[in-house]
Amino acid sequence: MTPATANEAAAQDAPAAEEVDPIDPVAIAALDEMAAYLQTLVSFRVTSDATTEVVLEGGQKIQFGGTIDLAVHRPSAFKVVSAADTRTREMYYDGKAFTIYAPRLGYYASFDAPPTIGQTLDTARTKYDIEVPLADLFTWGTDQTVRSRVQEAMVILPETIGDRTCIHYAFRQEMVDWQLWLEEGDKPLPCKIVITSKDDPAMPQYVSVLHWDLTTQVPAESLAFDPPAEAHRITMADVEAVVGEEQ
Repeated sequence: MTPATANEAAAQDAPAAEEVDPIDPVAIAALDEMAAYLQTLVSFRVTSDATTEVVLEGGQKIQFGGTIDLAVHRPSAFKVVSAADTRTREMYYDGKAFTIYAPRLGYYASFDAPPTIGQTLDTARTKYDIEVPLADLFTWGTDQTVRSRVQEAMVILPETIGDRTCIHYAFRQEMVDWQLWLEEGDKPLPCKIVITSKDDPAMPQYVSVLHWDLTTQVPAESLAFDPPAEAHRITMADVEAVVGEEQ
């Protein structure tokens, strides 16, 4: 038997290399645990320090900071205030109507909404092209397509965020990479979220550090929109024009 033949025979007898699953089941289980816990929260507040990257024509990345204040009373009320130097938006849902308000401009618009938060978020996104900040906090655990879109998932390591010890996870989908830090313990709350867009070669990121208040009660009636006397109502179709006017 020649050396080449011997090598071929040895290769045939060697055990096949074990394929590594790109989706770590521990990371997916952590998502499921977080989702189940979030769905138990009836009344809560979340504040977020958010950073958004914008890519200029020359490829340079510019970061803009802002804050997001979120108050929720399930199943049918929330208020979201997204504030930055460039613009501020307030969004309200009271179980019957969804309203978006631009306080600096004094304009607001509404549409008749379905009876649940999840259905309302879907209507806002698909019919009116409105993305509610931190909407995933409402829908994790109810949108079963999230799991099917994950192509890779891994556990990184424990890290300290502020005074919290959080476990760092990383996930990949077709058009986005995202990272998630979950608080250790029996309340697996999201501590931080990083989303990297892959549909732009510059791969801009969105970063949100979250701070939770689970003790302050949020009555549903406190989240209803009460238009200021000087505010002007417009049709939902005109919202994009107002957005362009402020920016």
